Amino acid sequence: MRLRNTLLLASIFILLVAYVYFFELQKGPKEKTEKLLNFKEGEAQSLILNYPDREIRLRRDPQGRWKIFHPLEAAADESTISSILSALSTSEVKRTVEERPSPAGLKNYGLDRPEVKVLVSLANGLALPPVAVGAKTPVGNSVYVRRGTESGVLLTDASLRSNLEKKLNDLRDKTILEFTEGAVKQLAIRGSTGDFALSKKEEYWFIDRPRYYRADQAEVRGLLSTVRNLSTLDFIEESPLELKKFGLDKPRLKITVVTGEADGVREILFGGKREGKDEVYAVVDSKGTVYTLGESVLKQLEKGLTALRDKEILSARPDQMARVEIRTPKDSLVLAKGEKGQWRLDAPKKGIVKQAAVSSYLSLLSRLSAKGFADDEAKDLKKYGLNPPSLKISVADKDGKNLGTLLLGSKTGADYYAAREGSPAVYAIDESSYNQLNKQLSDFLEEGKKANPAASGAKK
Repeated sequence: MRLRNTLLLASIFILLVAYVYFFELQKGPKEKTEKLLNFKEGEAQSLILNYPDREIRLRRDPQGRWKIFHPLEAAADESTISSILSALSTSEVKRTVEERPSPAGLKNYGLDRPEVKVLVSLANGLALPPVAVGAKTPVGNSVYVRRGTESGVLLTDASLRSNLEKKLNDLRDKTILEFTEGAVKQLAIRGSTGDFALSKKEEYWFIDRPRYYRADQAEVRGLLSTVRNLSTLDFIEESPLELKKFGLDKPRLKITVVTGEADGVREILFGGKREGKDEVYAVVDSKGTVYTLGESVLKQLEKGLTALRDKEILSARPDQMARVEIRTPKDSLVLAKGEKGQWRLDAPKKGIVKQAAVSSYLSLLSRLSAKGFADDEAKDLKKYGLNPPSLKISVADKDGKNLGTLLLGSKTGADYYAAREGSPAVYAIDESSYNQLNKQLSDFLEEGKKANPAASGAKK
C-alpha cells in the first residue's frame, strides 16, 4: 500500500515536471517573440476594462492626462494607467496552447467568463484587438488569454493579469489638491490652534492674522508641501447631499490656498474621524468627493502661532559678517575678517584666532532660534535679565553696516531670554544656546601665537 502511494506521487511529480519542461520552458528552437499587442504606451488614447461585474472606461484629455469617464468622471492615477499600458504593450505570446478549444476547454482555461477583457484604442483612431484574460496556469508563471477574433488560446506572462486586476478606486487619482508651491500667494489656517492668515511678499512669507509677524519660512514651505502631497486613503461618497454626517459642516480644520493659477482659491475641510479607523473625512471646496485621510496628517497641519512665527532672532548669514563684538559687563572682544577672508582678533589685543572656532560661533549666531515668545511688546526688559544684558553681541558687514545687535540675559527663573536691540520682542532660548554664545577670549585665541601689536591683519 505504501509502495503504491509512493509510485502514485512520483508519477504526478514526473507529469508536472514534464508539463513545465515541455510547455513552459522548452519549445524547440528559439522562435522570434510575438507581441500580444503591437503598440507603444504613448500611442494609447482610450482604455476599456470590462470585468464580470463592472466596466471602467478611460481616455486622455486634450492635455494628455488620463481621465475616467465611466462609471463616473474623475482624474485617473497616471502611474497606475502607465503600468497597465506598459504590461499590455510589452507582453509576449509564449505559445498557442490550443488552436480550437471546445466550450468545455474554454472553461478549463477560465476564458468562458474571463477575469477581464481589455480594449485599447490609439490616437490615430485604430482600435487594437480586444484581449480576454483567463485563469493562471496550474504551474509556472503564465496566464491564458485570447486575442480579438482568433479562436486559439494563447499563453503569456501572469504579470499581465496582476496589472489588470483593478477596482475603480485603484484607478482614481489619489491627489487631494493639485497646485504649484511657488504659485501660492496666500494661505489661511483655521482650527483648534487658532485662526491664521499668511501672505507671501516677494520671496518671504509673513503672518497677517492675528498680528503681523515674519513667518518661519521652512515651516510654511513644509506645510504647503504636506498639503500638496496629501493622498486619499479611500473614496467615501460622491457629491454628498449633506456634510454633517462626516463632521464637515463644522470642520475641525480648514486650510485655504490662494494661487495665481487658474483655480484661484482652493479650500480643504477636515471633519470627523471614521469609525473604527485612524482616518478623518475631508472634502475640497465643500463639494465633490468626500475622502478619508490618515488622522496623523492633522498633527502636521494644525500649526499654532509659535510654530508659524519666525524663530530666527538675528537675521544675518555668516558670509555677511565681517566684524563681531562680544561684550559683557566686565570686558569685550572684537573679531574681524581680513581681506583674505581670515578672521583675527582686533581687541582687546591683536592676535591669531582659531578659524574653526570662529566659523562655528558665527554659524550658531546665525541659526539661533527661539524656543518660545516671551513678550511681543516688552516694556520692562529688566525682568528678563536684559537691562542690562549679561551678553551683548554686535555684528557688522565689511562696510561697517550694523547687521544686528543681540542681547542675552542671564538666567531668570527657569529660562534664558534674548532680544534684538531696537525691537520690543523678547524670546525664550535654551540654556545650551546661551552657554555656546557666552565665549571668552581664550576660546578663540590660538595659543602661543600672538601678532605684532601694530599688525592689523590687512595687507599693506
